[in-house]
Amino acid sequence: MLRKVFIMLLLSAVVLPVSAQAKFFGLNEEEVKAVVKEYLLNNPEIVKEAMDNYAIREEEMKKQAAVAKLKSHRTALERDSSTPVLGNPDGDVTIVEFFDYNCGYCKLMFPKVLEYVQNDGNIRWVLKDLPSLGETSDLAARAGLAAEKQGKYFELHQAMITHQGSLTEKDILAYAKTAGLNMAKFNKDRKDKALDKVLSANRTLANQFEFYGIPDFIIGDFISHGAMMGDELDVNVTAIREAAAEAEE
Repeated sequence: MLRKVFIMLLLSAVVLPVSAQAKFFGLNEEEVKAVVKEYLLNNPEIVKEAMDNYAIREEEMKKQAAVAKLKSHRTALERDSSTPVLGNPDGDVTIVEFFDYNCGYCKLMFPKVLEYVQNDGNIRWVLKDLPSLGETSDLAARAGLAAEKQGKYFELHQAMITHQGSLTEKDILAYAKTAGLNMAKFNKDRKDKALDKVLSANRTLANQFEFYGIPDFIIGDFISHGAMMGDELDVNVTAIREAAAEAEE
């Protein structure tokens, strides 16, 4: 009986204050409070269940908001001409990564994503610099973008992202020479003020999605805050293709 009264009180609580509930059930306000208190004390798991359900609803609302935001920012994320692209530039699936050359988890993810992209053959891998770990992170980001102007982005990117430990400017210059860059042009391009706008746009975009750590990956409507340690790559790439196939039927 107590459970039945409690449930009815909860249902009425959606639209009625405690005083109105008391009047509706023929109880005074203190009696209503007593019923609720007694039930919760005897059934504390109800509180945990309610909190878990609330957390689930909150998470779902956040996901829906993120999906809507992704839709409105899709072009900036996937088709910005100032952003380097590895893999197949005409691929049917796009993976967007925000990264820092000095980030250990970014280094960890590089060979995994590279292997997947190369084996697939039909994926665009969009790499957005988000230098966050000091001055050399910024220098490395500018170096990568400068190498892109000479068609040597992959060579320099791979060298810097696989470097063990933090990069120095000496490391960056050595890798640039090894990559076969025209060093005079490279040094001019990496100091180009236009790169300020590219990096600023990346940071503004990252802030839109509350990307305050690195790496961050976007695959369709999926967002990974941090390294993908499971099968997230394959699961989400496959989901995009399956959805596209269904839309064509």
